[in-house]
Amino acid sequence: MKRLALLLVLVLCLPLTARADEASRRVKVQELLTLLHMDTLMQQMMDAIQKQTADNARQICDETPTPQQQALLDDFEKKLFALVESRVGWKAIEPDIIDLYARNFTDEDLDGILAFYKSPAGVSMITKMPAMAAQAMQISQARVTALMPELKQMTEDFEKAAKAAKPDAAAPAKSQPDQSGADQKSQPKAISLLKDSPTGSAPSSPNQSQTQR
Repeated sequence: MKRLALLLVLVLCLPLTARADEASRRVKVQELLTLLHMDTLMQQMMDAIQKQTADNARQICDETPTPQQQALLDDFEKKLFALVESRVGWKAIEPDIIDLYARNFTDEDLDGILAFYKSPAGVSMITKMPAMAAQAMQISQARVTALMPELKQMTEDFEKAAKAAKPDAAAPAKSQPDQSGADQKSQPKAISLLKDSPTGSAPSSPNQSQTQR
């Protein structure tokens, strides 16, 4: 009986322990995200989305918007920023990010990660990473720009080869018989027959000859 009671107590305490462990991980994840300045990184991404969308909206209007167009543009940008903030702002996605980290890292993992980012090396990495990420993007863009002519040429060569490989392109077109040439060849024969006739007309049929006699 005592063993059964003890087992029941353990079973009931397991969910509480699991919740305590999860709560502990979430606290550590929150601390890690704060150290990584995740809110600032997400804000930068959101600002880029807003700027791109707003620039596209301005291109729809005239180069010098009319007062009515400017009012519409201002209202559009206000609604746009509010929508982006509500969907991809840090406050909107922070719970999902915390859940993601908490599911994939144990308490021991988080302890080690936090220890690193609190160390001088970790602090240095956090400080330098944003500028390094921007420079890495510039390097990638420069290489892609230099690669574009080769990619364009490869695409054009492939297009030509694909067109040449079509069945109708490889088979020669069948020439139609020239009827005019046959008509021209028959005309001299008819003219010669007319010339050979004594009267200069077309030769008569045998029945016509017998009637004349």
